[in-house]
Amino acid sequence: MHHSGERGLTYIGATYIGNFADKELIFEAFDEANRHLGQNNLPVRFVYLGKIEVGPGYLINIPVGEDQVKGYPLEAIIETLYARLLKETSRDEDFPMRRIFGLTTFPLVSRNRYFPIYEKFLGFQQEILGMKIMVLSMKPFESKNRELMKARILKGILHELGHGFDLEHCSNSCVMNPPRDLDDWDGRPISYCPSCMRKFQSALTAELVLRK
Repeated sequence: MHHSGERGLTYIGATYIGNFADKELIFEAFDEANRHLGQNNLPVRFVYLGKIEVGPGYLINIPVGEDQVKGYPLEAIIETLYARLLKETSRDEDFPMRRIFGLTTFPLVSRNRYFPIYEKFLGFQQEILGMKIMVLSMKPFESKNRELMKARILKGILHELGHGFDLEHCSNSCVMNPPRDLDDWDGRPISYCPSCMRKFQSALTAELVLRK
């Protein structure tokens, strides 16, 4: 992995897990997220780490009504992402990366209970020993309209990224406002509201100060 850029930035590993024909869509979504962050003077960027291979043995069948679909146990994905983050951190100790974001092409479920996977987008995160692992399923965002699907994924990335810096849900016109359904999500702007933006900037500033 090649590290480049300013030391005044916070970097987040970006990867995906699963089978997806249009890999360029994933790259474009992370690129547009970086463009949005740069345009809004948010000193944080995604660094692409490549695809993570997870064996088919991890997939489990999920009952959805009378049908079944295949999905990933959330716990297994978090463990896999955490291991990759540790690998990247140990590779370059002078370039601390304490967050990783994984997109998955399959639905996510917990080993403990099943979720209504098609009713809302599924994003999760977990902190392990000061490192944050963020994961988002692309499955609920699927659309034959490529640009619409990319916009949905981009909003999901920004939403989970906000949580990765301790932003909570809000009720404004904002990506941090959780949707009731996909139509509601499609109406959300690809942006943070002024209040969430201020909180995000404060969190980033505090992190950079602590790092120094």
